[in-house]
Amino acid sequence: MKSTYKIKKENLKLTTLGFTLIELIAVLVILAILALIVTPLVMNIIRKAKISADRRSVDAYGHSVELAIATHLLDTGTFPTDLKNLNVEYTGKVVVCNVMQMKENGGIYLSECTVGGKQVKDSSTEDGWYHYGTRDLTNEEYVDMYGDALKTASLAYFNTNGSPVEDYTTLTIDYKGKPVACDVTVNYDGSIYMTKCKVNNVDVTSDAEDGYYHYGSIVNPPMTVSDLVAKANPVTVTNYTDGNTSEMYTFSHPATTQTGALTDYRYIGANPNNYVTFNNELWRIIGVFTVEDGNGNTEQRIKIVRNEKLSSNMAWDSNVANEWSTAPLNTYLNGDYYNGIEATSKSMVADTKYYLGGSNISSGSAETYYNWERGTTVYSGRSTSWNGKIALMYPSDYTYTYALGVDNTCYIDGYHCSDSSGKTNGWIYNTNSNSYQWLLSPSSGNSDRAFGLSASGYVNYSRYVTYSSGVRPSLYLVSNIKIDSGDGSEQSPYQLSL
Repeated sequence: MKSTYKIKKENLKLTTLGFTLIELIAVLVILAILALIVTPLVMNIIRKAKISADRRSVDAYGHSVELAIATHLLDTGTFPTDLKNLNVEYTGKVVVCNVMQMKENGGIYLSECTVGGKQVKDSSTEDGWYHYGTRDLTNEEYVDMYGDALKTASLAYFNTNGSPVEDYTTLTIDYKGKPVACDVTVNYDGSIYMTKCKVNNVDVTSDAEDGYYHYGSIVNPPMTVSDLVAKANPVTVTNYTDGNTSEMYTFSHPATTQTGALTDYRYIGANPNNYVTFNNELWRIIGVFTVEDGNGNTEQRIKIVRNEKLSSNMAWDSNVANEWSTAPLNTYLNGDYYNGIEATSKSMVADTKYYLGGSNISSGSAETYYNWERGTTVYSGRSTSWNGKIALMYPSDYTYTYALGVDNTCYIDGYHCSDSSGKTNGWIYNTNSNSYQWLLSPSSGNSDRAFGLSASGYVNYSRYVTYSSGVRPSLYLVSNIKIDSGDGSEQSPYQLSL
């Protein structure tokens, strides 16, 4: 009992001193928490104080440099040409600046400065350095400032009036800087292109090809079908080497059984600039043709064909008939395939009247095939035309690529094209990936055969329609299609819009 009494007495004495053990532990925990909170605050204050002190050192150094400039001006009557050679009377931490520029009025701009070997920072600047004074803009920057102000005013005019301003000098622009004078082009969309600029009558040069600094770029308006036709070689150009081989050639045709006399424009040769992006794929422009929409209305449209065959070969007509209007290949192209085209491209596909005239002869010139296709010679009961969206190339589309001296053998007789050493001069053959591919025209002498293009480059009317062959979808674009950009090369194909 005595032992128990002593412990209680000691506890009593500890309590009378002011704190229990638990209270002491609580105090220590609180002090530790306060230390965790306060220490970063204190360190941040110290860091900011150091940064502020470094900035004051740069400011003091800058003032000393400006005083040295003034002294040099009083002594010599001229501003110094090299700030680093000035006799600067400055005492304090060592300041070294990589950028030291003197302005026209003798003021200076300092940047990339270190104090005691450490960067003087400023998080509010783009480059993270503290700056003393303000930098004079370069002439290029004055041009950009003027260009930005002029562009803003021009776009405001365009948005208000729906057309670009005819005289840009009538615009009120918000520009404050040295006088800028340029050759200005107002683009069709209201944007601005400037070149041959002067700032205070001093040429603004660059390492560009013409030696001038440029603001913006020329933006050409989208090409329409008519614009594309306007670029074609005229009908008077009758030799492939005489015209621009990157553009279309003009072909005139007499009336056929189903059409009147027509003129079309075709790309010929081995690699014309006829690449176009469609359905996020590479396609080729066959040419521009006057076609019917199925309701008797005629208009000029661009005809395109997929650059590569579809991944799966198919039969022309697994129904063992050469009736395109009911052929399963037709059903697939205008059903599942068409529905799988991305939405914007799908809206560009036009309903068109396709001609289904045929022959029971393989040999023929490009013009002969053209007349057969638009004729009415078909196997008994077969359709002579079909209205729809997607079909195949005609035999004439292939043989016309050899026109005007590209390769006379293939142009005069498609069946014997395989015998010619020049067959690779036609761009359609160059994309024939070592297998047969179907053409649109049916045989007129057989109920189960249609035209095809062989891997070796000859046209054949007697391909069995149940055989599996390559398929390259072909279609006509709506007449209001536009070409926004690109030059038609494989590297920069034409880009389409509505």
